[in-house]
Amino acid sequence: RVVVIGGGDTAVDCVATAVRLGARSVIQFSRRDEAPKQRPSHTPWPCWADTYRVDYAHSEVMQLHGVDPREYLVSTKSFKPSQEDGSKVGSVIATRANSSEASGNVEYPADLVILAMGFTGPDKAVDPTGMLQRDQHSNFKAAYGEYRAEGSPWKNLFACGDCRRGASLVVTAIAEGRDCASRVDTFLMGDTSLPRAAPLAANPTFYQLPKKGESANPPGMVQRFQRKRQQKQDVSEAFERGFVAEPTIVEEPEAELPAASSASAAAVSEASPAFMRKVSEFAARASEPAAAAAVAAASATGVPTWMAVGLGGLAVINVALAAAVIALARGRRS
Repeated sequence: RVVVIGGGDTAVDCVATAVRLGARSVIQFSRRDEAPKQRPSHTPWPCWADTYRVDYAHSEVMQLHGVDPREYLVSTKSFKPSQEDGSKVGSVIATRANSSEASGNVEYPADLVILAMGFTGPDKAVDPTGMLQRDQHSNFKAAYGEYRAEGSPWKNLFACGDCRRGASLVVTAIAEGRDCASRVDTFLMGDTSLPRAAPLAANPTFYQLPKKGESANPPGMVQRFQRKRQQKQDVSEAFERGFVAEPTIVEEPEAELPAASSASAAAVSEASPAFMRKVSEFAARASEPAAAAAVAAASATGVPTWMAVGLGGLAVINVALAAAVIALARGRRS
């Protein structure tokens, strides 16, 4: 016999777990009344409609036991120990509205009681002396948009999220946390570049610059801190498209050979063997000056010496090969 105290999603999961583990009976306490079938006026669209719903756990209990496990308008008063073992619970004493009992108390037999009441306020371990001020729901008091804990002897204590506003949505807690980070950054650095998240008046999406004659900070709006303007840097089109801009390499066009070069090539092909021997001797004599010129160019341009010598040697070898090819072609013709 299981009794689940709570009416939220956690309580629904506890009901489903209990019935799937073979509980003889499962009852869920809810302090609220049964929701209406139609959407009520206090939750208009697009708000979440507060209407009657049957969750998966409730449908499973109804299929197995034939009854809805929910008990509405129930307030737990005490726990009664078991007669067989005083260290274990035997029943739950609660009050139920419109009860037929004269005292208004109803006793529910239970072997296991699960507390699924959700967030009931910050833990007292955070403030054991009760120094910080709390609201009627035992949450820390802190102004929305400023988040400084009231009653704190320190100015650097901030409170946001569920501990400030109570149980709410995860996205709401995240928004207050991001907004509080902006306030903490301003407190520490004097200014901040972090965006405001929670107050719509400070959200860049909804913010509108004041018109002439209007106050920059109307009453009721959280003060909007001006960010430091950074100097705009020039970026390339590649950066705007998401690519890293690479340095542009300009390739110089190769110099065109003069028209006389073709004539000189024809003259070389018609040259005599004696001329070819002279070309070979010239290439041999030009090797040393070419190497010296390559070393001088390397020292002037910052190119490594070994690379310049190697390139000069390759140039000499190319001249010698060209001369050999021409001589071979001349010998075949003769």
